[in-house]
Amino acid sequence: AILAQVIRLKPFRPSCSRQSQSQHMPLVPACSGLAAASAKAGSAQEPLHAKCAETAPSDAGSDVDPTACTSQGSVLLCIDCELPDGVEIANNWYGRCLVTTKPFKEGQNIYSQCTVKGRAVEYSIRVKQGESVMTYLMDTMNSVKDVTTDLRNLYTFNGFTNHSCEPNARTIDSDDSPDSLSYDMYAMRDIDIGEELSVDYATYEYECDAHPIEKCFCGSTKCRGFMRGFKHLTWDEKIEIMPRAELSLWEKFVGETPNLGFVDYTHCLPGSIDVVQRCEEWEMVAAKPIRAGELLFRNTSTVVTDEDFKFVVRLRDQATLAVAGKHFLHREGYMEFLGFDSFMQHSCDPNVVQTYVSITDYEIHARRGIKLGETITCDYTALDNLFTGAKLVPVMSFTCRCGSTCCRGEIHS
Repeated sequence: AILAQVIRLKPFRPSCSRQSQSQHMPLVPACSGLAAASAKAGSAQEPLHAKCAETAPSDAGSDVDPTACTSQGSVLLCIDCELPDGVEIANNWYGRCLVTTKPFKEGQNIYSQCTVKGRAVEYSIRVKQGESVMTYLMDTMNSVKDVTTDLRNLYTFNGFTNHSCEPNARTIDSDDSPDSLSYDMYAMRDIDIGEELSVDYATYEYECDAHPIEKCFCGSTKCRGFMRGFKHLTWDEKIEIMPRAELSLWEKFVGETPNLGFVDYTHCLPGSIDVVQRCEEWEMVAAKPIRAGELLFRNTSTVVTDEDFKFVVRLRDQATLAVAGKHFLHREGYMEFLGFDSFMQHSCDPNVVQTYVSITDYEIHARRGIKLGETITCDYTALDNLFTGAKLVPVMSFTCRCGSTCCRGEIHS
């Protein structure tokens, strides 16, 4: 006989409470292999999950060990949960899905939920909605292998959330413990009643373990054609989804990729400045009015000796790739990566000056008053390290359009 172990989850317990959207990592959306699995199922009409008769909720407690569950069926883990207001389980062309029963505004919390971490490849969930309780069989289509351990995140009703390359929902992690992962689902745009909820699997799966999507049918104009996990995206695709991707994916990718670094400035920019995107370029701007002679910030550069080295740079909902030919200062025998300061624009009549106090430490002072929101500029040809005598080695040329009366036109920096 198959033994049943039951875990009772309360989806709105304090550990699953909504967190501020300022959290730096958008983590693990609910996973489903349903959109991927039409090829595996053999027929688009064939249901992928058995739907059992209604049952009464179990009175069993949560004193079970989900890590002890086996794949041979000797122990069947059962997880109890409750559908939140505004969401229901439905069927689509691929199998099961989640749809909304009320509208959600962009940025609104849709629900808060927890996974159970374990080794089970098959398990069941009992989902309560009102007075009705439905039981569903789940498998690796509905769970995700943890990036840093050998456990799986076993999803409840949210395991029916399908993939889209242009999703309408995302999640933000609230608590990651050895036993469970708690997170909050948010609307990425306005969502109408009856609309299917979707997430981008690439934002939380490094490789689609046991449920790769060889042909994606999301229908988006941004469809990538397949979904095999973050690892298999192109550079441009990784950069595009990076602000929403789980941090552990980038850590694993950087660890496996030679000559690649990762920096996140979302929460550590100096208070006097901000970095914004204008006309597809990142620019540093004043975050407050700055007086002439005022110290904007002190910074320490990173010494780089390999021309092939790159940095993935993240800032809030933006990401870009910093490379030697465009974002590094070149010296004789080494280069410097200035971090967020790499995005300061050039002017032949700049409003700040850079002064080195060591081989890598420097200060930025205002040459004149700078207004709130004004672009902060330096002279790219005046970045010699006068402290050590290390001169700038020009490696690029461009035509300056700073508009200054003293504009030199062609710049070599």
